[in-house]
Amino acid sequence: MMKKKTTFGFALACVLVAAAIAFAVGYLIAGNKVKKITETGSAGSVNDRVSEVEKVVHDNYLGTINETDLVTGMCKGYVDGLGDSSVKYLTAAEYADYNKSAVGETIIYKNFGKGIGYMQFFGFEESTKKSFSDALNDFSGASISKVDMLVFDLRNCSSGNIEVAAQILDMLLPEGETIAGVDKNGKRTVLYTSDQSEISYDIAVLVNGNTSGVAEIFASTLNAYGKAIIVGTTTAGDCAQTDAVQLSTGDYVLIPNLYYVTKGQQTYSTTGVVPTNVVELSASDQKSYDSGMLDLASDPQFLAAVKGLGVNDVIMPAGISTDSDKKSSDSDKKSSDSDSSDSDTESRNRSSDSDSDKLDSDSDSDLGLDAHWDDDEYWESQSGRRSNDDDENYYDEDYDDGYDYDYNEDEDW
Repeated sequence: MMKKKTTFGFALACVLVAAAIAFAVGYLIAGNKVKKITETGSAGSVNDRVSEVEKVVHDNYLGTINETDLVTGMCKGYVDGLGDSSVKYLTAAEYADYNKSAVGETIIYKNFGKGIGYMQFFGFEESTKKSFSDALNDFSGASISKVDMLVFDLRNCSSGNIEVAAQILDMLLPEGETIAGVDKNGKRTVLYTSDQSEISYDIAVLVNGNTSGVAEIFASTLNAYGKAIIVGTTTAGDCAQTDAVQLSTGDYVLIPNLYYVTKGQQTYSTTGVVPTNVVELSASDQKSYDSGMLDLASDPQFLAAVKGLGVNDVIMPAGISTDSDKKSSDSDKKSSDSDSSDSDTESRNRSSDSDSDKLDSDSDSDLGLDAHWDDDEYWESQSGRRSNDDDENYYDEDYDDGYDYDYNEDEDW
């Protein structure tokens, strides 16, 4: 039997045909996968879906379309779709408002006696460090009750600069790492440390569900070093660094990109800081606190904090004042002075009215001085009813309204 020989050209052709078939099959499989992704709304379908909505709107919408507002709204919607309130899309104007520095007081403080100093933080702004130092100076210089225990009230505190918080922590903590950050890939970076200098205080920190951001990392870092007990309710769990990324349009996306962690790599994002001593306020007490009307002497969380520091009762000695108290005192004094001034004015008015009544009642006997103040003839006619003193001043002998009058004949009065 004769065998057929396979030529090189024929073999090559077979290889090429096989490759073509494999390519076609792969293309069909990939195409089916793309089609499936698009149909299920998964990755790769965003542009198609947006294009479809855009076509429907342009073909059917009866109103006028502002393309700029439309695009801004789409961008905001994209960010809102993440379902994370910490991520925000802001126009340039909105970002300018957002980025304005906080104004007003950032700390108010009181010396409660028995060695307890109270500080309420409204934020960690540029002025906070100086306010904090001023408070410590007042506490250390108090002649009636020197402070060796601090209660930091961070309830409802949700704003601030992480660097300011780190600077205050540096004053209170021994040498070591204070704040670090972990990114989405798990990479850890030390952000702030403290030096050897340390102010020694026993500390309690008050927190609640509205304590967030910088305030959370401040409280948790003190606790991680064993420097403070935490009293109140679990914090917000919004403990991450947020960067403002500027877009080519001038708008911004605010987006968390780093979890803050304390010593020991503990992060409280999403979970919040759980207090050492959980104490809840009643609805009425919470309402009073939010409006600034809750007396600390009857504040369950404050009382639990000082008890945790070893003090069972708090009595504020007379004569102790604070920065904020001084401001209130000055304001009260001005108000008191104003009231006193009003009272004096009212008294003078009553006296004036009384004098006027007296003058009016005496007018029948020609003793109404006001009625004849500029009447020279009248005074000449009264020569029999007036006397002259050693200085040749004359006065009416019969009229006495409680004031000293000095009438001089030689002067134009």
